[in-house]
Amino acid sequence: MKISYRAIKVPNSLVRRLRYLSQILRLVETRPLHKDILAVKLRDWSNIHAECLKDYRYNTGAAHSSQKTRMTSSATNYLDLAVKFGLLSKISNVYQLTRTGRVLLSLLNDKPDKELNSFCLDQDERIFYIYQILQQDADILLTVVNMLQSLKKPSLKNLQKKFQQTFLNRLKAKTSTSSQEYIRNQLHDRQIEVTTEWKKPENYAAYIIPPRLHWLLDLGLLDSRKEKNSFIYELTGVGQKLIETFPKLKDSNIPDVPDSWFNTDFFTEVGPLIIPDSDFRRWQDIDDKVRQEACEKYVPAAFDKFRRSSVPKISLTQGTIYLCISFMTELHLLINVQELIQWFQKPRKLGNYRYEVRTSARENEAYFVRVHV
Repeated sequence: MKISYRAIKVPNSLVRRLRYLSQILRLVETRPLHKDILAVKLRDWSNIHAECLKDYRYNTGAAHSSQKTRMTSSATNYLDLAVKFGLLSKISNVYQLTRTGRVLLSLLNDKPDKELNSFCLDQDERIFYIYQILQQDADILLTVVNMLQSLKKPSLKNLQKKFQQTFLNRLKAKTSTSSQEYIRNQLHDRQIEVTTEWKKPENYAAYIIPPRLHWLLDLGLLDSRKEKNSFIYELTGVGQKLIETFPKLKDSNIPDVPDSWFNTDFFTEVGPLIIPDSDFRRWQDIDDKVRQEACEKYVPAAFDKFRRSSVPKISLTQGTIYLCISFMTELHLLINVQELIQWFQKPRKLGNYRYEVRTSARENEAYFVRVHV
């Protein structure tokens, strides 16, 4: 089975509010910014919206601090997380948007922010962040989810106590499942590291688990309740249904998310959970005229947003993620990446242009292209 190891390096334990990442992209929208300038701008935004954070359901993880030694360090931690999530790139302490970051920024700019609280995520953001966090961090996140499902009372203390062994069980299951030697070696090395270097496993888990819990809370996949002197965490109905859509590793009940699942199932499975709507239509059930109308509205817009050179092409990954989410949230039309690519294998005339896809095993060499007709 072709699988991947997906885990980001331990983030700071206080990077908890995903909306800070969205704001970072807005700050870098017009031009790259130096680390010090960007950190100050994010800190100032956080300070201005401090009351919104206090009124938010989960009011931890501020990017500003009253302590002089931490004035910008909290904001800097969010910049590091944006890089680890693949939303920003950093060269010589200067940050700029990645292709993936531009997708989220475009989704944010497509509609006004209707949320009353600055830290609430809208539907586009929630879908995007679920996609991107699973892409980058599924092995850590799903280890936490596995414990949330299996523990009788999943308090933070219990989660931290059980994390090392649950994570090792996951790594072992994936090692025995993988058909790729380099992945097996990577997983084996990680097992050795977790076993031998984690002298105090609960202390390591104290840095790993809290951010993931709060990302799940922000995404509406988790709830918490106070019980005596601790919080008990439980998956919401949406969170539980989402986990049930994930494929399982061979001969185990451990969920995993291979690349093939992202291409063939993610958007059609996740969309109806995040946006409950009985009027959703599926790409496979509509005729080519309706497909043509949908593409005429959003494909040229994708080229306007993502084209970065005189060559009339855009990244296939950028285009497909943007189109799948836009079709879902704006047109209530469910389509997965593979369906979209297959439809454009045949050149399609939209307005004055002909569009088609050029696929490649290398992501950076796969494109939507257009030609004037």
